[in-house]
Amino acid sequence: MSGKRIAIIGAGPIGLEVALYARLRDFEVVVLEQGTVAANVRSWGHVRLFSPFGINSSEWGRAAQPAADLPATEALLTGAEFSERYLLPLSQHSLLQGCIHENTRVVTIGKRHFWKGDAIGSRSRLGSPFTLLTESASSGEELIEADFVLDCSGTFGNHNWLGDGGVPAIGERQLSKRIDYCLPDIAGKDRSRFVGGRTLVIGSGYSAATAIVALGELIQQDSATEVFWLTRKATDTPLATIDGDTLRGRVDLTARANELAANPDSQINWLKASCVRQIETDDDGNIQVTVEQVTIEENAEQGGSTCKVVPVDNVIANVGYHPDRSLYEELQVHECYASQGPMKLAAALMGETSADCMTQSSPATDTLKNPEPGFFILGAKSYGRDSRFLLRIGLEQIQSAFDLIAAEAA
Repeated sequence: MSGKRIAIIGAGPIGLEVALYARLRDFEVVVLEQGTVAANVRSWGHVRLFSPFGINSSEWGRAAQPAADLPATEALLTGAEFSERYLLPLSQHSLLQGCIHENTRVVTIGKRHFWKGDAIGSRSRLGSPFTLLTESASSGEELIEADFVLDCSGTFGNHNWLGDGGVPAIGERQLSKRIDYCLPDIAGKDRSRFVGGRTLVIGSGYSAATAIVALGELIQQDSATEVFWLTRKATDTPLATIDGDTLRGRVDLTARANELAANPDSQINWLKASCVRQIETDDDGNIQVTVEQVTIEENAEQGGSTCKVVPVDNVIANVGYHPDRSLYEELQVHECYASQGPMKLAAALMGETSADCMTQSSPATDTLKNPEPGFFILGAKSYGRDSRFLLRIGLEQIQSAFDLIAAEAA
């Protein structure tokens, strides 16, 4: 593959692993990162991973670094530890010198001499290089060409809206800078914002549960702290438990969050079967959230709903993320109408019925194929809105993608 050019979008865990894998196979590599290396991982650096380091790192990545510097394979690292002890050293490997371009945003991707509707489903598009329009503060706009493009840009940062049906609640767009769509460091650097205040947490996943447990600890330290936890489904507990869960941290987090929601003395007010209708501020700039809650009554022929205004100091919206598909809107990509991930992979994931993401099998190699030859979506972005992605799966995708690249280049 000497002389073949690969453009990799994103310098997160999967992008860095792809880059090293490609260099070890003698590809020319350029990594385009709109921020800095592993910036997203460092942004949740206070959060500890459920899964051990050994399945979140590759054999080739570990082999490229001194064994004495690596964490133990069974270590459960925080995001900060994962970044500092593995990802940043990986980015500094001699094979990647000069390959990684930080603060460089990919605006869009096309094919030289081919428009989106040209040569539909034809391998003739493979003979034309990809053209990537990039921009950076140092170089302005530039065009970069590549034989293959691997989009590893993930979904983190492209948050969903918190309103009913995924539509922005009234006022949400205007007040978005006052809403935490990620997971703040409640016990650490962000503590002063939450202790003694009123916080609304929205979501029923593990990020929301992490926020709830951290806020529960603040309540023990300052009883003036009050929390509202809004989930949209009328379930018996906010989080479902997984039978035979092998991840101890996930088991403990689920149990603790559910206990807090069930305890009337915890000062965690669980608002189930609810949604946010409006977010506004009063004359003093305080946040007022209008919450609609479905009334659930046994033997009732028809349920109703009630609305109430909840005054809060903070809103944490752990409502998930979605892929930025604008990067490849000029390419021929077949997307799932529900998850917005590549169609073949999305169809395969529909067959995974277990609630435990750790039991996933790696989808077949062909599920990474797009109608656009030479273009692959890897990592969390390949799952679209499906939150079950694991780094282990992403590492297996890398090897599958290069099998397809070798077949296409033959």
